[in-house]
Amino acid sequence: MRPLAILGVVLIVLGIAGLVVREIPVRHTEEVAKIGPVTATQTTETNYPIPTYAGIVAVLAGAALIFMDRRRS
Repeated sequence: MRPLAILGVVLIVLGIAGLVVREIPVRHTEEVAKIGPVTATQTTETNYPIPTYAGIVAVLAGAALIFMDRRRS
């Protein structure tokens, strides 16, 4: 497989994954208070949404790359 086709397949897979998984959860641990040797931390979780159009654009771009690679050979 050529590099252009591989990139196309990767884009299609990432686009489909972005359409299936709607959010990416990220955990942050931050220091809330520090009194002498004792430290209090708080863990929060933030969800970053993946826009639907980003997944669709990735799938279409991947398909276009594969099509261009086929026409070039």
